[in-house]
Amino acid sequence: MSFPQTLSKRWELEGQLYASIGTLDLLSRTYDRGELDPNIFHKQHKNLLSTIVSIRAALEGYQFDLDEFIRKEELGNKFPYGLRKLRITEGLDENIQDRIDYGQIKKLPSIAAEFVANSIELLDLMRLEAIATVDRILPYLDELISIVTKVSVYGSDHWVTRDIDAWISWMDTQKPGQLLKQDELRKLELQASRWLSDFRRELKNI
Repeated sequence: MSFPQTLSKRWELEGQLYASIGTLDLLSRTYDRGELDPNIFHKQHKNLLSTIVSIRAALEGYQFDLDEFIRKEELGNKFPYGLRKLRITEGLDENIQDRIDYGQIKKLPSIAAEFVANSIELLDLMRLEAIATVDRILPYLDELISIVTKVSVYGSDHWVTRDIDAWISWMDTQKPGQLLKQDELRKLELQASRWLSDFRRELKNI
């Protein structure tokens, strides 16, 4: 039996999304048990988040219902860690108010996916206070500043660009292995959430 090409493609994308969420769940649980090197975890974590954002953008063209998908596949029971990450990429986390416009992400998939993935990974890293060192945080800030300079609605005078650049300049004066203090982490976490929220809103202008 053959199926319409559009339906087959949707099933393929849904399968990729399911597999990515499951892998993300396994990765998170393995890391929480101390069985995975932090550097390996964060690299794979960011790549998976980027993949999930790209798949979700592709699914926008197939009348995809996220809530129905979660219910049908019982993701809350099977992959609770992975589901939480999916919720964050959707902008449904308690700290991020604006949902992603995936219709816009389809227009610039790699840039948008990378910005979202780097922002979420940065937020997660800062919540793990014991390893939130300057040398681990700085590469994410460098990635974010590199991305916003490629997006037309941002420029050197945009508050997000200036804000990220200021944090980079400050971190460049610190020792690489230095842990950020709790108040510094909370301030940077708040700002990173604001950068991501602003990016979500600016997607409509890209």
